[in-house]
Amino acid sequence: MSMTYEAAQARPNASREPDRSQLHVLSEAPFNAEARLTNQAGTITPNTAFYVRSHLLDQPRMEAAGWRLRVEGEVQRALALSYEELRALPGLSLVVTLECAGNGRAYMNGQPQGELWHYGAVGTAEWTGVPLGVVLGRAGLEPSVQEIVIEGADHGYHPESKQERIYARSLPRHIAVHPDTLLAYAMNGEPLPFAHGFPLRLIVPGWYGMAAVKWVTRLHASALPFQGYFQTEQYVLIEKASAEKRPLTRIRPRSLILSPTEGERLARGWQWLKGVAWSGAARIKRVEVSLDGGVTWQAAEWSSRALPYAWRGWQLPWEATAPGPVTLSSRATDAAGNTQPLEAEWNKLGYANNAIQQVHVTVAD
Repeated sequence: MSMTYEAAQARPNASREPDRSQLHVLSEAPFNAEARLTNQAGTITPNTAFYVRSHLLDQPRMEAAGWRLRVEGEVQRALALSYEELRALPGLSLVVTLECAGNGRAYMNGQPQGELWHYGAVGTAEWTGVPLGVVLGRAGLEPSVQEIVIEGADHGYHPESKQERIYARSLPRHIAVHPDTLLAYAMNGEPLPFAHGFPLRLIVPGWYGMAAVKWVTRLHASALPFQGYFQTEQYVLIEKASAEKRPLTRIRPRSLILSPTEGERLARGWQWLKGVAWSGAARIKRVEVSLDGGVTWQAAEWSSRALPYAWRGWQLPWEATAPGPVTLSSRATDAAGNTQPLEAEWNKLGYANNAIQQVHVTVAD
């Protein structure tokens, strides 16, 4: 899918921005909102229904005309690319599932810190842009480079740390130059909405959403490990028994039941259970469904085709014969052998909860 430069140059309009009627708002300042599961009907999540994660109080509003992407640090040639120059580079489109590292935090035992996301901090879009490695190749990385720091334009007061911050993250060199690590300027065939990083955001397929820096303005090639706040203090796993910090990277396997929904009352007879499943470590191999709260399991069938970096739809026909309450569950296993656990791995900041979801419904008399 292609856009004219004039279309991409245009300021994103309100129709592309988040639609509050399709989202569950968690906080206004900074603005954080998750998708409603009932809106996740197909492979692609509409831009207006895509979850929004913000860290700082103000979201930048930049125009393409004055924006520049600076490439600095341990490079052979420093760059300052305009929006037009960036879009003239070889492009790529990828369908990628993006999941916030805090998705599911509300269901962890022993309430951790952070926004209480339920299951809607995830979505899938077709992202179009320029491979990060192409831009870095133009600059020429020195042999000493170990990491690439990606800096966004969002800066300001951070409520949790109570300090002024700049949102920046780094990637190991081999991930940064991977051909599918993308500097995206379009989302589902439209210029990025402001809320999703216009004019440019990073997409790292398979990694949690903290890596997907929005409003990118600067790339810094470094021979030293990056020590920024959102790299070393946030988005790390801190267990209860240890102060050791393990960095978050790839998305753990997860499946969700999209239909029926929590608390729904169902007629007796045949029902279709439907959902999605994904993993950042490997492709999803199978999804199993339980109709008795996890005592027994049966294999679901696929309802959409497999894509390298996107969730996959599944379904299971179920004959609801006995009236009364039923607890539905689903669990995903990827090709690397990773399976969803029954309980979340507790950690101080409440990240990477991929425990099996339970949906409680009632079959009518």
